[in-house]
Amino acid sequence: MRPNEPQGSGRATRSDFSFDSTRTLDSNMELHESVSGWQMGNDSWSLRVRGYVYDARVSTMKSHAVGRDVSGLAFLDFDVLAASSLMDGQSTPPSPLVRIEASDAEIASHLADYCLRMDRIWAAFGGASVDNLPKLAVWMIRNRNANGAGDADLSMACAAYVYGVTELSLELLAEFEKGMNRRMQVEPSEFVDLYGLDIPGALQLGPSRQLVTEIATANLADAARLRSMIKGGDA
Repeated sequence: MRPNEPQGSGRATRSDFSFDSTRTLDSNMELHESVSGWQMGNDSWSLRVRGYVYDARVSTMKSHAVGRDVSGLAFLDFDVLAASSLMDGQSTPPSPLVRIEASDAEIASHLADYCLRMDRIWAAFGGASVDNLPKLAVWMIRNRNANGAGDADLSMACAAYVYGVTELSLELLAEFEKGMNRRMQVEPSEFVDLYGLDIPGALQLGPSRQLVTEIATANLADAARLRSMIKGGDA
């Protein structure tokens, strides 16, 4: 994405590709921009960039809550196009379509647009820095339904607590628990839609009522431990 940012993992097939560009803020804080493209029909491909936020303090707290090591995982990801459009007060446009035979310059122009969008996002919080990452992350969490960050989860709750917004962390936990309880009530016919297991060409092993209940119950137990850590000041 930028000359001064190292490229992380990458992959390419006949129909899609992806690579990561990493902005390191310090040894424990990073923001990764994941660039992906996939073929659309026979003459073009669609380009998307998502931001992944990593903070060792957040992942360490979650590791303690869930009882397993998740220290290497990002705690938040968002769609750069959706987030920048929201910040600009505009509706989110479709991801850009790039012709198969597009020149390097045309492709670079799309990547440059994404870079400028991410720069504008950072600028709204004072620029890319260790001190400003918490403000960016909390805004992304509060606007999660509009910027593609997804539903409330334990990672978001940990981040809100670490960044000093305890009330938000408890709100996120309550929303997460409500979602888990709702999942245990859905009809079996909804399982595939709920968990997105329709993978073309793959053996379909849809979740059973028992499996859905077990997963949700385990998640609720993790949420209860996290709430106890937050309220007890042990996080």
